[in-house]
Amino acid sequence: MMSPSDEERIVAMVDSFTKTVARNFSRNLKRAKANAEKHYSDEPVDYLLETLSHDDRYPSDHFVLYADELSCVVHSETLYKALCSLPEKQRKVLLFDFWYAWTDREIAARMEVTTRTVYNLRQRAFKAIRKFYEQGSSEP
Repeated sequence: MMSPSDEERIVAMVDSFTKTVARNFSRNLKRAKANAEKHYSDEPVDYLLETLSHDDRYPSDHFVLYADELSCVVHSETLYKALCSLPEKQRKVLLFDFWYAWTDREIAARMEVTTRTVYNLRQRAFKAIRKFYEQGSSEP
């Protein structure tokens, strides 16, 4: 038979062991849950596709205009048609100005005209494009 002190010691050891096992089991469950949450997302599939996907771009999706030997890529079909409706000099002024960011002096030197002529051509081109868009938006 065991003495009361030995019995208390064994009960204390079993109690300590049981508490340690329960605490470690609880910690393992918490770690497993945190790990699962780290790798699992409740975000909707549409949101994930929107953020992780991309649109394919093909050369046939673009429109190319040329100002002398320089090419200018236009992504909007409406803008492309508006630019094509302009006289060549007005179109060149806009392409040199907006696609190549040239100054009026550089454009004038390239086209062999005055800077005032470049300004006038740009203003006429703006007016024509505005008119083109207004006519296009009023149609059904």
